[in-house]
Amino acid sequence: MDRQASGWSFLTNHARVLLAIARDPVARLRDLAATCHITERTVQGIVVDLEEGSYLSRERHGRRTRYGVSPR
Repeated sequence: MDRQASGWSFLTNHARVLLAIARDPVARLRDLAATCHITERTVQGIVVDLEEGSYLSRERHGRRTRYGVSPR
């Protein structure tokens, strides 16, 4: 059954964003939003939540951002 058709998912949006970042640490917010099927604004809020919770870190490289997932 299609995940979108069922109306629910086993993972939260926070977990899906964290997994997407772990797969591609240099992904743009736009790319993460497309991967997770949520808005870019929602991804931005989730990234802030994850950073405040020490689940990930952000480091700027020029105009790009590189994310690091905390192993804890």
